[in-house]
Amino acid sequence: AGNIAYALKLLGGTPLIVAAMGEDGASYRAHLEQCGISLAHIDTRSDHYTAQAMIMTDTTHNQITAFHPGAMMQAHLSAVPARADIRLGIIAPDGREAMLRHAEQFHAAGIPFVFDPGQGLPMFDGAELAHFVELAGWVTANDYEGRMLCERMDVQFDELSRRVRGLVVTLGADGCDIWQAGVRARVAPVRPAQVLDPTGCGDAWRGALLHGLEQGWS
Repeated sequence: AGNIAYALKLLGGTPLIVAAMGEDGASYRAHLEQCGISLAHIDTRSDHYTAQAMIMTDTTHNQITAFHPGAMMQAHLSAVPARADIRLGIIAPDGREAMLRHAEQFHAAGIPFVFDPGQGLPMFDGAELAHFVELAGWVTANDYEGRMLCERMDVQFDELSRRVRGLVVTLGADGCDIWQAGVRARVAPVRPAQVLDPTGCGDAWRGALLHGLEQGWS
């Protein structure tokens, strides 16, 4: 959430993070404040540590991740705020219950949202994933996650795209595929001058996706 919010803020957006943080999160809260990102809807839990991930990535983007959820498992206790100025949302990897509840809350509030199951995808069966898609306006996943999502829902990319406004499948260094109403369009990548570390690139990309959707771009 912090990474996506940071990217969106750099592009001129006003992100609101709905998440839970532990007692050890003071420096992170200070960093977000310094970036001008609101803390109004971040629940700080004194009885938990903040979720932590250690990610090792090789030169061909294979990853090994060690993850401790910590306070994230209490994120469902923070509700999507009832604010008239919220135009768009994203359901990104979070605690299982938080993802389920926040999707329902976005839908009930009439706020269109992107469903981005990411690393949280294995927590849900086909019926649950289909319900997320039913509520969502857009779906995004990387190629591996997209294939897993389709396998669990027993659909293909073209059929999945007909259930939402758009489906985006990211392809790493090869760009991404945008599916709309069953038709695929390939978007070429921006070629980097130098590759230092691909970790977090997906979060930066999602911040840009939210910005473009909010601006009404195609």
